[in-house]
Amino acid sequence: MEVLTSKAIWMVLQDAAWMGILLLVGQMLRAKVKIFQKLLIPSALIGGFIALALGPRGYGLIPLSNSFGTYASILIVIIFAATPIGDKPTKEETSGPVIGGMFFNVTGIAVLQYAAGMFLTVYLLKHIYPNLPEQFGLTMATGFYGGHGTAVAVGNALEEMGIANMTDLSLTCATLGIVGGIIMGICLINWGTRKGYTHYVKNPQDLPIELRTGLIPPEKQKPAGKITISSICVDPLTFHLGLVLLASITGKYFSGWFKSFSGSHLGFAISIPAFCTSLLAAFVLNKILNKTNGHKYVDRHTISRIQGTATDFLMVSGIGSLNLGVAMQYAGPLLIICGVGFLVTLLWFVIIGGKTSRKDWFERNMMSWGHATGVTATGILLLRVVDPELKSRGIEDAGIADIFNRPIIIALQVIPPIIMNLMPKIGGHIVTWSIFGIVGIMWLLAWKLKWWIPNQQLVKYGDNSKSKNQYGNSFTNQEAI
Repeated sequence: MEVLTSKAIWMVLQDAAWMGILLLVGQMLRAKVKIFQKLLIPSALIGGFIALALGPRGYGLIPLSNSFGTYASILIVIIFAATPIGDKPTKEETSGPVIGGMFFNVTGIAVLQYAAGMFLTVYLLKHIYPNLPEQFGLTMATGFYGGHGTAVAVGNALEEMGIANMTDLSLTCATLGIVGGIIMGICLINWGTRKGYTHYVKNPQDLPIELRTGLIPPEKQKPAGKITISSICVDPLTFHLGLVLLASITGKYFSGWFKSFSGSHLGFAISIPAFCTSLLAAFVLNKILNKTNGHKYVDRHTISRIQGTATDFLMVSGIGSLNLGVAMQYAGPLLIICGVGFLVTLLWFVIIGGKTSRKDWFERNMMSWGHATGVTATGILLLRVVDPELKSRGIEDAGIADIFNRPIIIALQVIPPIIMNLMPKIGGHIVTWSIFGIVGIMWLLAWKLKWWIPNQQLVKYGDNSKSKNQYGNSFTNQEAI
């Protein structure tokens, strides 16, 4: 038994080492290969595809373990646990109509993707592919808006409920979303610069070399974090990692306890994914830190580095363990749902997103586009293409919007699978129309509160034509600048 445990631990180290090597190879290719630089393909995505081609799912040249895909479902717990720790937004940062517009922009497209995916599956795809589970409709939002982490989390939860292959399908959707989102994002930027919609960049070729290659010149390099704990006691990185792991394992224990408690007291076991409970535990931990002044010793940037590292490793693990057989088996519905997903997100970009910000609408909208088709990092990447000095506040306002929309997004990840599991005959219909109802309510609120101005023209910065702002007043583009 002890020999088996020791062997398993060495296997974890071996897998982690290979993931690190593949990330390095991915970065080297990004730095050297022009096509990766032009398309801005993340290094983790390149590393993941190499793992898929050369690992156990491909030619078998890289000795990865059979549990390689399991790391993704563990890393997502760490990613969610790191989300609130060290965060303490001011009242000024969390108020104002500008934030409201960004909130509606970022949250509305997420909810609409859930509704559109379910509608498409329940009322069309189910009739073309009778064996397709209704839960397939959730893959549009969990893969696109949620990214690989949420795809793993919701996919695993659905498989625990007996819906097979959902993790592979969600991960495939997430991969198509992030690749297509970046490529289409670059196309949108080219369109925006030609139309004069971009404020700070007139040609995407002006992109700094470090954003294309990933290699930051020495004169532009910055510290990654702040030393808040003396290393004579404990390394600062260890301290911050300890906080994240504390929230992670508390969430894991609570998830197991609640399943056992509901099974024995309610008559049926309710399974809440560990990533949800770890997020809850992290919010409690952050509250305690803020109340006790412990937050003075927590560096948010260091926490973000831990979260970013876990995300990179998750992408390699998730993509490298994709079951291409399942992806090919469901190629038809996957292509349809991803195609509709891109169409819905594109229409939202022009019709809705463009009218939620008076100034810098294109730049702020690129943040929302990247977020809605991949991960937050994709949004930041595309935003920096059109706003290299980050003057539009797209990152800050999207981050604050994320704080407020978190309960809605988590509820959409957790509740629909439970409803469809408890009511297999009508659950899909209830979920579809309930989410459309949420979209409608959000739309009315946004219109009433002027977070979305339907008659507002898309502001141009490339000529002197007049545009109307959100209050209906005319102004020149120079005034808008």
